[in-house]
Amino acid sequence: MRKILRSNYFLIIIYILLALLVFDKLSHTFFQQDEWAIFGNYLYWEKAHLNWFDRLFMYEQDTHIIPLSNFFSYLQFAFFRINFAPYALVSIGIHTINTLAVYCLTFLLTKQKKISFVAGIIFLTNSITHQATTWIATTVGTEGSTFFILLSIILFVFYLQKNKLFLALISAIFLCVSLLFKETGIFVFMFFPILWLLYAKNKNYKVFIKDFSPFFLLGISYVVFRIYFLLFGYVSTSAPEIISQPGLMTYLYRAITIPLKFIAQSFIPMSYIILFAGSVILLGYPYFVHGKIPDIQVVQTIGSDIVSYTIAIIILLTCLMIIKYLKRKKEEGSKLIILCLSFIFLSSLPFILIPGKAGYFSLVDGRHLYLTSIFSSILLSIIIFALSDYLGKKRIAFLVSIFIVLAIIAFNARQIRSDLWKQIADANVRKSILEKIVNTYPILPKKVIIYAESDSSYYGLPIDEKILPFFSGFGQTLLVWYNEHGESFPACFFQAKYLYDITGEGYKECDGRGFGYFRKLSSLKKAISQFRIDPKAIIAFRYISNENKLEDIGIEIKGELALWK
Repeated sequence: MRKILRSNYFLIIIYILLALLVFDKLSHTFFQQDEWAIFGNYLYWEKAHLNWFDRLFMYEQDTHIIPLSNFFSYLQFAFFRINFAPYALVSIGIHTINTLAVYCLTFLLTKQKKISFVAGIIFLTNSITHQATTWIATTVGTEGSTFFILLSIILFVFYLQKNKLFLALISAIFLCVSLLFKETGIFVFMFFPILWLLYAKNKNYKVFIKDFSPFFLLGISYVVFRIYFLLFGYVSTSAPEIISQPGLMTYLYRAITIPLKFIAQSFIPMSYIILFAGSVILLGYPYFVHGKIPDIQVVQTIGSDIVSYTIAIIILLTCLMIIKYLKRKKEEGSKLIILCLSFIFLSSLPFILIPGKAGYFSLVDGRHLYLTSIFSSILLSIIIFALSDYLGKKRIAFLVSIFIVLAIIAFNARQIRSDLWKQIADANVRKSILEKIVNTYPILPKKVIIYAESDSSYYGLPIDEKILPFFSGFGQTLLVWYNEHGESFPACFFQAKYLYDITGEGYKECDGRGFGYFRKLSSLKKAISQFRIDPKAIIAFRYISNENKLEDIGIEIKGELALWK
């Protein structure tokens, strides 16, 4: 890998500059949702003095065992705390490193710099998967896991070329390391035999056993590791619903349909799937249309499924035609197309087994396609050059391929930057609210309730569930925010995601302190009666959404509470 990059410093500079150009606004955004729960957990680790085994393997893990993701996420928190910009820079950096690894892998498989370079560009600027880079909560797990899977595949390709067993052993180790960042890469164990069948020089069962003995031994060790924590690890009270499984026929249906969704949605952005689905419902299912507007639930389920299956079939037929064309020309690219489609197909397998209600989905979140995009990027690069080659004349083929690549970069960069501008707008609102509260009341009483009412609902909540524009519980966000601005809350306030639910309200006292958050006056009154809270300990604000204004209404609320009492 180092040898491949050593003579390509100009390529590295291009990738870095392109990453900065596309993602430069990321540092101006802010924490979105799960980050606050993660920070709350880390504060609990520190304040409760948990040992490292409990921190990395036990506390709040449920069915996930991802110690390396926990460790590196905590290191970031220990260094950066709630300063957002460094998180953004680390995320962009890891994504750029993964892009270089995609280039190296493609070059090893094709020996062609132009296909490899374009595959890297497509991966780097992929607007479908940018959530893996722009949503900081998922960055370490998704990008970190992908990095080690890329290293694992690269080393296995080297092994097939050089036949040195230690390369296969290191490849297997890296694959197991990736699973300690995020478990969805488990399917890669099934991908290596396909890679071996397509690219191994000597194919017999004895060689197969030798080649895969490291993967078998380490794979068994990982299974034993997971079984141990399944039997003896921490499982929350919600686990029975989380791990409930559907019937056999459902699995068979998913095994056919979910890979098709992955194929389609690896190439077509979700917003366009939904747009096409809306047109399908309007044209073919008028009974799901209300006043010229199709039912959004039908659009995002049945309609999206129809569109995804259709697009997937078109992509598969296109690949079949290109495979036949490349075989006629006796080129190696046909094998790589089969390899790419195999990886995309296999990457959907963990999602076939998702338990509970989450297993029924029509649209795939972009971060779940980040790993898939390694080979969807390679496949798209091959398709571009195969189509340009089909045109015949070198000059025309070159111009066509350049035009297509520039169009892809422009489209994806525009999509990513548009999404980042939206995130910046949300970030400015959220930061202004938090800064207004902490600047108005920099020091909190030992026992305090923060009341913050809003005139609007957000994020699909019922109209009567009025909240501030935060995608997770504002109460927990305030706890973390105040703790990092001088308050020192005891560990008990960060245990079990207290006030993390998006509509969460409540009050509790522990270790000599009391903290509560309410957004409904009726709930506030009940808490005052139940806990006999002094109204003087209440901090109150009102959010006016159309003016993006937070006003202090402490005197008004205290007066109303005095009359009520």
